[in-house]
Amino acid sequence: MGVWRDPSSKNAFILSVVSVLFTFLAAFIGIFYYMTAGSALCLVFGLENLVDLLSSVVVLWRFFSIGKLTPEREELLKSREIRASTAISFVLLLLGLFVIAASLWDLKNGNDENQSEKLILGISFVSILAFGTMTIFKFHYASALDSSSLHKDGVCSFIGTVLSCALFVNFFIIQHYPQLSWLDAAVAMVLGFVALLYGIQSIIALRKRKVPICSLSWWFMSRGDGKEASDPSTRPPSEDGASDLEMSEYKPDRETTLSNEVV
Repeated sequence: MGVWRDPSSKNAFILSVVSVLFTFLAAFIGIFYYMTAGSALCLVFGLENLVDLLSSVVVLWRFFSIGKLTPEREELLKSREIRASTAISFVLLLLGLFVIAASLWDLKNGNDENQSEKLILGISFVSILAFGTMTIFKFHYASALDSSSLHKDGVCSFIGTVLSCALFVNFFIIQHYPQLSWLDAAVAMVLGFVALLYGIQSIIALRKRKVPICSLSWWFMSRGDGKEASDPSTRPPSEDGASDLEMSEYKPDRETTLSNEVV
């Protein structure tokens, strides 16, 4: 199997490990520089990556496959898809709220006098390359593996890419047109609303499918079919390719089996 042409769950697992490491490093650098130099811009960057880290951790759990990837393990990983997708929907909602709040704060307070020009260019340029590359791979893997959780994680990385691009381009714009310093905050606010609405829409869709997203037992015991593992009642409509697993788990009752034997 090729890393790009024919990706597997193992490739998605490796990608999620890279994503976790990078977002953790970016969050640490941003928060550390804020604590040492007082740059509020770096604090926003660090906290945004901290939220994005949550999404990457969820996908890491979804595709966690150390060692040989057996068919049984593959089925287990598929059973996590709905819960992973649901969790990232909440992360997108949280990310949207944070980005909107940060952009409003930026519009109110203006440019940060403590920010370093070289640091801004360095962070934004590296982030464009890293987030951009991960976004492309995540969307491609999500399509190849039919994973909505990985697709939503790609949306988080895409937002990080656009925010970094806005920061990078706006730096040069401000050099010539200081009055346009509000541009990156405006772009961030638009992206924040996109993430917020996307997260809300996904959660509403899950509720319409009667997925028990407010049930702790579902989160910890579900086999991915929208109900607790011990609940034999009628299952709700499936999502994210869980139908195959549900059908394999379904067993006819005793009366149906006996009637078939008589016939």
